[in-house]
Amino acid sequence: MKKIIILLTFFVFFFNGWILAQQRNVVGRDIGELKNLKIGGRLTDQITGEALVGATVTVKEIDKTEITNSNGMFNLVLDRAEYTLEFRYVGYETIIYPIVAVGEGRINLTMIQEDFTLDDVVIFGRDPEQNIRSTDMGAISISMNTLKELPPFLGEVDIIRSVATLPGVSQVGEASSGLNVRGGGADQNLIMFAGAPVYNPSHLFGLFTAFNPDVVNDFTLYKAIIPTRYGGRGSSILDIGPKSGSLTRWGGDFMVGTVSGKASVNGPIVKDVLSAQVSFRGSYINWLLNSLKNPDLRTSQANFNDINAILYGEINENHNLTYSFYRSYDDFALASDTTISWTNQSQSIRYSGRFGEKANLDVIGFQTLYDFTIFNQSGINNFDLKSGITDTGLRVNFTYNLGANNRISVGGDTKQLTIQPGELIPDGNSESGVLPQKVQNEYGRESGVYLQHEFELGEKFGFSYGARYDFYQYLGPRTVKEYAENLPINSGNVIGERTYEDGEVIQTYDGFGPRVSVRYSLDSRTSIKAGYNKMYQFIHLISNTATIAPTDVWKLSDQFLKPQIVDQYSLGIYKNFKGNIFETSVEVYYKDIQNVVEYKDGARLLLQNDLETEIIPGQGQAYGIELYAKKNLGRITGWASYTYSRALRRVITPFEEEIINDGDWFPANFDKPHDLTLIGNYKISTLTSFSATFSYSTGRPVTFPEAKFDFAGNSLAYFRNRNLQRIPDYHRLDVSLNFKFQGKGKFFEGDWTFAIMNVYGRKNPFSIFFADQAGSPPQAYRLAILGVPLPTLSYSLKF
Repeated sequence: MKKIIILLTFFVFFFNGWILAQQRNVVGRDIGELKNLKIGGRLTDQITGEALVGATVTVKEIDKTEITNSNGMFNLVLDRAEYTLEFRYVGYETIIYPIVAVGEGRINLTMIQEDFTLDDVVIFGRDPEQNIRSTDMGAISISMNTLKELPPFLGEVDIIRSVATLPGVSQVGEASSGLNVRGGGADQNLIMFAGAPVYNPSHLFGLFTAFNPDVVNDFTLYKAIIPTRYGGRGSSILDIGPKSGSLTRWGGDFMVGTVSGKASVNGPIVKDVLSAQVSFRGSYINWLLNSLKNPDLRTSQANFNDINAILYGEINENHNLTYSFYRSYDDFALASDTTISWTNQSQSIRYSGRFGEKANLDVIGFQTLYDFTIFNQSGINNFDLKSGITDTGLRVNFTYNLGANNRISVGGDTKQLTIQPGELIPDGNSESGVLPQKVQNEYGRESGVYLQHEFELGEKFGFSYGARYDFYQYLGPRTVKEYAENLPINSGNVIGERTYEDGEVIQTYDGFGPRVSVRYSLDSRTSIKAGYNKMYQFIHLISNTATIAPTDVWKLSDQFLKPQIVDQYSLGIYKNFKGNIFETSVEVYYKDIQNVVEYKDGARLLLQNDLETEIIPGQGQAYGIELYAKKNLGRITGWASYTYSRALRRVITPFEEEIINDGDWFPANFDKPHDLTLIGNYKISTLTSFSATFSYSTGRPVTFPEAKFDFAGNSLAYFRNRNLQRIPDYHRLDVSLNFKFQGKGKFFEGDWTFAIMNVYGRKNPFSIFFADQAGSPPQAYRLAILGVPLPTLSYSLKF
């Protein structure tokens, strides 16, 4: 009997093995090669045909993981054998794909979205151990599928606000469009969409992000050790990657919400060769403004829209081209007599090529236009005030793989900048008393070359080192004032002027920026990383507010204003728990900032032809500790981030009248020592989920008047020290409920999202203003943008 059982058991195992072998997919044509078989492929969405960017392809037998590129493609080099491939992408069902590699070949697979599966299965949109094994510090990549689980703001996912939930990143408050990263100003962040810079990433003064989430595939924030291929900013790089349309079938998205709506369509123009995607978004927010308590906002009008068009073409499986066009428009009429409008427009074309198994080439050409206009139509002294910036450039990056964990990147970039700081144009159809005025245009050229080498020594050590050389020229035509030596730079000390011709070099700056990071793995789930980063920034935002506003002016470095130089030191420990279900990290950093822009007391910045008389170079320092914990598995997922940080400034000059706060360190406008964010998502069922976001931060600094005095019949406020008081602390809770409605017919099977912003009606101050009171110093009052609970409802459909 025992012999029969043993024989049957052997037969069962043999039969199962034979069945499994028959189910394995043979890849390639047998040409007799045994090693270094080149196997490529592409992952797409089964419904829409869109490329899945950042998906992981794991070869289980050799513990090797590859990540799909911006076109959903991957490449493997394998020996002749049997393998089991595992394909993962956040929000999609995992695919287990057995293969028999016998020669070079391709694997093209489609993946289907997973509807809130409740089983204990981790769905990763990247290598789950990437945070442990890589040498990257402060680099966080997030897919749009992950963001969809966050509470939407006014009906849709907001990219900039989502970035602000990460450790070390903050905003100064509601309706603020800029980001403050590790103690840096809003101008120290380079935000790129499809490789082109965007100078004002907001709609409606920051209530909406200027990027339509339907055309965004993913984004990566670099805030510590920034790769050498990026330059020109001191604090961070936010690189936003666009979606490409399907090469196989037509489809699209549609959403209608409480204050805005959007629609997009994509599909093949030439099947398997050329695809297109077009998206439009617009607002109907005026009903919301009319419901606000503030009388100025209640009588105001607002509109915004944006459009994206993306063409993607495959020359062959190794070479492709992508063209991206983006335009956004805003106008806001304050109390019906002054209209502020601004426009972002960018276009880029990108070539990506793969040469063999080791070499990759990326070339991006881009042009960005940004302008704003203030129309005063009060009936008296009507005028238009215009300003803008043009940024045109080219970037080239070449990567060569020296081995499995050894690669080198070299490249360069150059761009031409033109800034129109301001032009005042009186209304020719009215008897305006306003005189025309134009500030001189500024011209600059910024270039850089770089090298970066990443490699591993065994399983314990990983290294990334490199350097970037930046070269900058401030160009004519321009007439420049000359000032007396050893005296303050002001209008009273002008001794002459000099005129430069078109294209003539006025001032040159250059700098060598090393960047290095080291990783030491304590074990497979724990690593320690340390790094140093040096950045140069040749453009500055001239603004006396704490956030980006459309009336701010960009200024190039010249012979009076030197480039900002930022040295950053970082140290962190990273640990995953329970099979990468939990990710945790602790990072500390210190920054030294040279030539940060500060302003003289009473500085006049608008329509100022000689800004050097109103600004002062200062020193900056920032330091902090960031705690981050994320849960990827189960019915409850989410993350928590806490940051303790300080951002300080100091101004010391040889001239006593220019020294600020007696030469002591004082908080920057956006200094907020404590910043806490809690995010949770609860999967109620396969069709329903609930999410919540709570945020808290210290109130930002503000300068209160200490007294008042009368001068020439006017009451004037007296300010002594800068930024030594604070507005009240900020905190807010947002919740949302997302559910699918299963009806008859496809157009009744969309996603419904009900959200409540500011659940308990916190009146967080956006700004502080002062009003004169008889017999006492000016009294402070707060302006709250969102002071009541705000419910929103949206419906979205993918077809």
